[in-house]
Amino acid sequence: MDSTTRQIFETGTTETRVAPRLVQAGKLSAVIDDGALRRIALGPVEVVRQIDFPVRDENWATFPPRVISERLDVTSGGFRHERCFELADGTLTCRVVFEGHEDGTVAATGEATARRNFLTNRTGFTLLHPISGVAGLPVTVTTPEGERLKETMPDAISPAQPIRNIAGLTFDVHGVGLDISFKGDIFEMEDQRNWSDASFKTYSRPLIEPFAYEISAGSTVRQEIRLRISGSPAASTSTEPQAIRIGPSLTEPLPEMLLATRGEWLPTSHEAAVLASGQFTSLLLRTTPHTADSDVEGAAHALAATAGSLDLEIVLDDDTPAWPQLERVASACRAQGVAPRHIIALPSAYLSSYQPTGRWPEGMSPLDASQAARKAFPEARSGCGMLTNFTEFNRCRPIDETADFFTHGNSATVHAADDWSVAQTLEALPDIFATAQEIGGDLGYRLGLTAIGMPSNPYGSAVSPNPEQTRLTMATSDPRARALFGAAWAIGALAKTEGFGIEAIALAAPAGPFGVVSRAGTVARPWYDDHPEAVVYPIFHALRFVAAGSQRFRVLGGSAGLAAIAFATATATRLVIANPSPEQQRVRLAETGRAAILDTSSFEAAVRDPQWFEHASTQLVSSSILLNPWAILFVETDVAAIPAK
Repeated sequence: MDSTTRQIFETGTTETRVAPRLVQAGKLSAVIDDGALRRIALGPVEVVRQIDFPVRDENWATFPPRVISERLDVTSGGFRHERCFELADGTLTCRVVFEGHEDGTVAATGEATARRNFLTNRTGFTLLHPISGVAGLPVTVTTPEGERLKETMPDAISPAQPIRNIAGLTFDVHGVGLDISFKGDIFEMEDQRNWSDASFKTYSRPLIEPFAYEISAGSTVRQEIRLRISGSPAASTSTEPQAIRIGPSLTEPLPEMLLATRGEWLPTSHEAAVLASGQFTSLLLRTTPHTADSDVEGAAHALAATAGSLDLEIVLDDDTPAWPQLERVASACRAQGVAPRHIIALPSAYLSSYQPTGRWPEGMSPLDASQAARKAFPEARSGCGMLTNFTEFNRCRPIDETADFFTHGNSATVHAADDWSVAQTLEALPDIFATAQEIGGDLGYRLGLTAIGMPSNPYGSAVSPNPEQTRLTMATSDPRARALFGAAWAIGALAKTEGFGIEAIALAAPAGPFGVVSRAGTVARPWYDDHPEAVVYPIFHALRFVAAGSQRFRVLGGSAGLAAIAFATATATRLVIANPSPEQQRVRLAETGRAAILDTSSFEAAVRDPQWFEHASTQLVSSSILLNPWAILFVETDVAAIPAK
């Protein structure tokens, strides 16, 4: 297998990236990756997750840079990295320098010069703080006036900026002292866990200022960040992970597996038959009063093949009373003989995001919509919440006390789209689920589309077009969705639901950019377009394996970098282990049974065969297995799980 094919199987794209480079300065270490300085650490303690100099357009998408020059100088006492790049057809040129010294200091300098007037929502440094050792703990804030304030970092996810008016920050991160100073603008902080980024972000141009704004031709934006890192962290005490085994039963079942769909993502008759073979039975249909007749008809045809059920997300016009709009949707359901089990209605204005202190839409409210939906669909469970990301749910918290459940979705590529950042979003999901539960109280918790790509853009007028199928922020069509990466990420997301009592989750769609079945579309699909015999994407097998799951079991052992789920079906006990990382990981198993590994070597057979696990699984012959990047191990065990005590 050549390297290009391997990359397509792993990440879905032919886009190449320069390998990350480890740099050191005394006891400090960091990684230079795609122009950013990442994982700044003293010994084993990560103190800063990333420093970067992104440039955002008026829709908050990140401009892809064209690198002009890049140089790394390494000495016995430290390192210096300089990168020059341009973007927007040369309208803006940037120079970013990172320097690390053995005395524990790190300096970052960034300059952006406009050749022509340049419109942007943000141009300048962003600094990401890790969650571990920071969330819920003290921080000292230095204001531009020199005042020092004692604050506490948020534990639950903050809907608004937790800290504003920043010129400096002082932390103690797991015993390591960190002083940060900022120059060139007033900085503030946001809780990036809102968007599932595993970090807090300190950034410039405060959001209270107007945007988009213009950098005038001939002018230069210049900023500086300086770190002083000190202390003696405790030595790492890593031990060999214990063998993975299935433990006691949990009090919660696996979430129900939904497929999120819209009119253009509905399956054909042939695709519906493939879905039925994978036990995909439940559809979560996004519709409107104007498209309900055709949407519900298409969904009904699919459900006839899968013998499944329908949930509805209904987007209403803001300037028309809710009841007649919902009656049109209810009439479409009656005409097709479909009775939705769960429904949520939301005014279309709330598909956009608003700052907590900003101006909110007038007209129909979410409460108006949810109360009318309950009247229009009296037999269905009625929901409240948002149809976009957790961010919007956190900022517009549900107040419908008569609702049966709450909901929101998630996209992993709002702020960053590199593989490392997207995989790291899995770290933030438990914080999202915990904060959402605090907000929702005793209501049921059902997750809408939770995926890598972004189906719509709450922060601008459009998503990012991605015809070249690169790693791009805010794009609906992300190439990793049809690769091993997307399948491993989905198992990782499902594993993170443990302990939160989540009733249902939609990790994919029937077809289209989030699909489980292979379908040609408006963008090129490397390898797939040359192989029409490919029927499904890897995520089909990941979700098919768990689709019939009911009772959930605790998984014992294993390393923190793996994602593992154990559960019972009507006939078997199963274990699935994913490696959602770019590095090989060793898996030691205490279970026996039939198993199959989905990786680059089995990729072609798997995407051609919806019944791949039954045809490929063999008896385990070794308790030690090497999982390649983004690979998944499926096990149907020989031994029943330990019963609950």
